[in-house]
Amino acid sequence: MADLEIVLPAVITITNTSDRAIGFVPYRENFTVYVQAGDVVELEATTAGQVFYYLAQATEGLTVEQAAKA
Repeated sequence: MADLEIVLPAVITITNTSDRAIGFVPYRENFTVYVQAGDVVELEATTAGQVFYYLAQATEGLTVEQAAKA
């Protein structure tokens, strides 16, 4: 199993690499956000739970990366 280092607060980058809009539900929200083809969404995560939640959103066509907030 790979090690995962989480530095908080983190910036989560969600990129749509497909040719269609892909939806995901933001952490602890009750609505869907659609990322259009080729678009990038950046979110700030303040807890490890948020980071894990967003990393689990990665699907075919939707990539998720985390970085420490500068």
